[in-house]
Amino acid sequence: MAILKNSATQRKIHLRTLHVFGRGRSSDTLLDSPDASQLHASIRWTGTVWELRDHSRNGTLIDGTSMSHADTQVLRVGSTVCFGRSPGAAWVVEDLSPPGNLLWPLGHDGAPIPLQRSNLLPQGQGAEMSIHCTEQGQWVCTNPHGSWTLEDGDEVRFSNRAWCFIAAAAEVSSTMESMATAIPFVRPRTALRFHVSLDEEHVRLEVQERDRTFDLGERTHHYALLTLARLRWADAQRHPDSQAHGWVELDRLAKMLGVEPGHLNIQVFRMRKQLALAMPADSHVPELVERRRGSLRFGSLRFCIMRGSQLEADFDPLSLSGQIHAEEKLAA
Repeated sequence: MAILKNSATQRKIHLRTLHVFGRGRSSDTLLDSPDASQLHASIRWTGTVWELRDHSRNGTLIDGTSMSHADTQVLRVGSTVCFGRSPGAAWVVEDLSPPGNLLWPLGHDGAPIPLQRSNLLPQGQGAEMSIHCTEQGQWVCTNPHGSWTLEDGDEVRFSNRAWCFIAAAAEVSSTMESMATAIPFVRPRTALRFHVSLDEEHVRLEVQERDRTFDLGERTHHYALLTLARLRWADAQRHPDSQAHGWVELDRLAKMLGVEPGHLNIQVFRMRKQLALAMPADSHVPELVERRRGSLRFGSLRFCIMRGSQLEADFDPLSLSGQIHAEEKLAA
């Protein structure tokens, strides 16, 4: 992540993929210098370097040298950039790492937190929330109160501190061209195996990722996940539309399990937390539960259910998708 520090106030800012400086309200960093323009300058990531471009009438200085209008300069660590000529107009370049998704501290001096595909915050058994990136590129935050999709600039709180979520490829002001930096992500084949006793009193869960198997033992929340898996399996047997498979209203599922909706949210959080703690750091923690407004379903993962010694279900969403496409081609 790239960081600039104001030489007068010592304030630090994190550069977005395309970062706008100016007096206009749509600017990423507001300038209060009287000689600053509404759209004064911008810094953008080209894929290899950070480039500074001047858009102002009064000019932008880099290391004391004035830039001509619409000129661009490659930034260097240690350089000083002045957006105007007031004492607070100078910024020192501290870091020029490539852009990344991260949590930026709000109102405290905590270090920025770079985000991986899967994150527990804080790390370890004391985690209060998880943040992960879905296969569709959405960032989802989950805590004991529920799950929601994060948008660039959203505030999240944990450990009694506030943080700002910053997306690497966020949309920027309409006056500037946005940049596409998303990297295609291929999900590894992850499979779940449920071992259910004949009396349904015990549910043990195993997770297999490639050639590794993680035994998660028996937990109360495994039965909630098993119920979601069974609902998705049942829908897959009845109709071919995989987008509709397995969805159930939160209140209905809570009633089926005999728990309060709030407790069900806690169970969903515990599912993800337990799996994240069990898997090595180099693993991508799969999306066990997908959500949409008021409803949830088992994630798009392969699973099998063993009830006693009998195979109750064997589900592979990728095979199902391939079968549906083949049938559509035949129909055409």
